[in-house]
Amino acid sequence: MDKKEVLAQLRRAKSAHILWRSYAQALVSGLAVEEEHLPVMHTDCKFGQWYYGSGQQLSSLASFEAIGMPHDILHKVYRSIFELLFGEDKRTSLQKLFGSKAKLEQKRHDEADVLMQNLLQVSGTLLDVIDLLEDEIEHISEEEFSTM
Repeated sequence: MDKKEVLAQLRRAKSAHILWRSYAQALVSGLAVEEEHLPVMHTDCKFGQWYYGSGQQLSSLASFEAIGMPHDILHKVYRSIFELLFGEDKRTSLQKLFGSKAKLEQKRHDEADVLMQNLLQVSGTLLDVIDLLEDEIEHISEEEFSTM
């Protein structure tokens, strides 16, 4: 694959991440989102499929290496959101008995909002690193790129 094709793939993967993030925001806001739009595992989202698939061609670049950690953290935060919103209710019977359902749901929603803000910060970091990777690729000569 030449540099132009790799950059196009990277930009599509970046766009897929931004779309995934908007679905996560919609979910936390209470909108219905189809499960296929919000994979929990970092290897299952479209960005992760690129990163752990054809993107590995770029694994020798420092900025590529720097993507792994924020992407993994992003999905861990999302997994926490998903479990909070859809996981088994782990509150004790006494909490359920003495707390109103509305209060408990509001608390759950508030916790999801805090986690979502964390997810947005990590997403911003991830996008910054993706931008660095894009810039690094653009500054590599075609000849040097062909040897990667």
